[in-house]
Amino acid sequence: MTTSTFTPADALVWLRHLSVTAGVTLLVCYLYCWPRYGFLGAGDRIYSTLVSALKDLAFLSPRRTLAMAWLAVKESVRKQAISGLILFLLVLAIALWFLDPESIDPSALYITFVLTAVNYLILLMAVITSAFSLPNDLKNRTIYTIVTKPVRPSEVILGRMLGFTAVCTVPLVVMGVSSYFFVVRALDHTHILAEADMRLMTKEEANFAGLPEGSREGTTSTSHNHSHRILVKPNGEGITETSDATRIANDDSANFLERFGQSHRHRVTATERNGKRIYEVGPPEGQFHARVPVHGELKFRGIDGGVDNDGMNVGNWTKRGYVAGGTLAAALYTFQDVDEKLFPDGLRLQMDIRLFRTTKEGLNRPILGSIVLRNPLSGLASAPRNFAAREYFTLDQFVPRKLTDPSGKPLDLFKDLVHDGSVVLELQCIPRSQFFGVGPQDVYLLAREGRFDVNFAKAFAGIWLQMVLAVVIGVTWSTFLSGSVAMLATAATIFGAVLKPALIKVAEGNLYGTSTKSGGMMESAVRVVNQKSVMTELDEGVTTDIILGFDKVMAGAIRQALNFVPDFSAMSDVDSVARGFDISPQLLWEHVVQTGAFAVPLFLVGFLVFKLVEVAK
Repeated sequence: MTTSTFTPADALVWLRHLSVTAGVTLLVCYLYCWPRYGFLGAGDRIYSTLVSALKDLAFLSPRRTLAMAWLAVKESVRKQAISGLILFLLVLAIALWFLDPESIDPSALYITFVLTAVNYLILLMAVITSAFSLPNDLKNRTIYTIVTKPVRPSEVILGRMLGFTAVCTVPLVVMGVSSYFFVVRALDHTHILAEADMRLMTKEEANFAGLPEGSREGTTSTSHNHSHRILVKPNGEGITETSDATRIANDDSANFLERFGQSHRHRVTATERNGKRIYEVGPPEGQFHARVPVHGELKFRGIDGGVDNDGMNVGNWTKRGYVAGGTLAAALYTFQDVDEKLFPDGLRLQMDIRLFRTTKEGLNRPILGSIVLRNPLSGLASAPRNFAAREYFTLDQFVPRKLTDPSGKPLDLFKDLVHDGSVVLELQCIPRSQFFGVGPQDVYLLAREGRFDVNFAKAFAGIWLQMVLAVVIGVTWSTFLSGSVAMLATAATIFGAVLKPALIKVAEGNLYGTSTKSGGMMESAVRVVNQKSVMTELDEGVTTDIILGFDKVMAGAIRQALNFVPDFSAMSDVDSVARGFDISPQLLWEHVVQTGAFAVPLFLVGFLVFKLVEVAK
């Protein structure tokens, strides 16, 4: 799940980057003017341009800016703006042949596909639309009919940015609406349930399931490669089950998840017709989620009961720590702000646990575990609650308010176990030679369920903000580069924005297979030439020192360059929506702040460069 935090320190960093950007821009403009005006003349030219630029911005006219935007809209619509929408609709039509609605989690598959496709297509449209406009106007000399009129350069640049944003926004809205109905319609299904598929439950079975005597049990027909177990009350009301811990523990079949691994349910009603009972299965419920989670701080306890900061490493190179089964090892989650108003009936706990097995026996069976709630101050603990964990399956556990301690003494969740809004959850693996893998985001308390359609729209808001930055970048590059070169420069900038986290890891030498000293580009090249293993240290000496020194210089240069590139991966909420997590308003606001933090300086740079180019004398 995507998370982000914007602090005052980030604002200071942005102001520093803005100052550096302004200095670099002035230096480039001076070097551009030097051959034409001389050493002193270039400085005078830069100074006079800055003075006039301040007046230009002060008297910027909204009416003329909107006129320039409307002109950009008409030009783009006549050219290639509609082609992107047509291409997207073709992609959706073809996708129906290849997307598998019978996968374990079809909703995540479809949501990831449509959001990713829209993201790439709209960025491509923004690049092509924004990068070629100004260069083509300069080439065809149509820009002269604009700049000779009482239109300020700032109005021309801002108008282009607003116009291209509007051009790309319309198809994005159409893509968003069509994507939503595409996902919902493709996954809509029902099942058939006949009287022959049902059997009367015994009194003991009904009591165990918490149902009245005379209830029935059965299995629905297979649809979308899965079926559901169903329990129906004597009055004909029922609801299908998802995978529950009891059936998981007793099911050793290899295709268990394919048959029962669905996360949705169907309501069932029964009516009497001509003396026969007819069952009607409703549409799927709970197939799409917008969970609002409450995450806790994760720490680990070692196998001997001591502190273990990162958990066990089982060698699979993930960010998760592992808990050894049959020992004192545990994952300790400390949750804050746990109060009765947010959880009036108890805690709804959801866990996405990874499994690591050291034995081949029972590969398809789950691994048993337990959870204990503990008071962080007094240490008072509840009795262990057992569960069965299966790989790639989100467990949903409800912890009621009324609990007991290990001796059977009654406990109240909020009075006895929660201290000042804080409670500790201990997660343990029961079988020896088995391991649970968890990370900070894998175990959380579910505060509430939001609306999926609203969350889907929030994801498109993040895509729209990326599109705005792509348009601003494209227009800025096009103020002094030709169309094709501006398009390549814009594409390269966006490519770096998408890969910014990976490039930062390269600069810091944190990728797998790098040396403990540096791990830069030169070191990797030397290892390839010398055929040295990534786990082998380089020979000590002057040559190695030069290589590592060069890598450190390059790493610093990469880090500084990336400071001027927005982080598109942090603005993408595809993974959060696909996994069923709600995009918080705070996170969405941080996306807006990041967009403005880069869009405003880029507009100023583009305007200043365009004013210095002197398209008309």
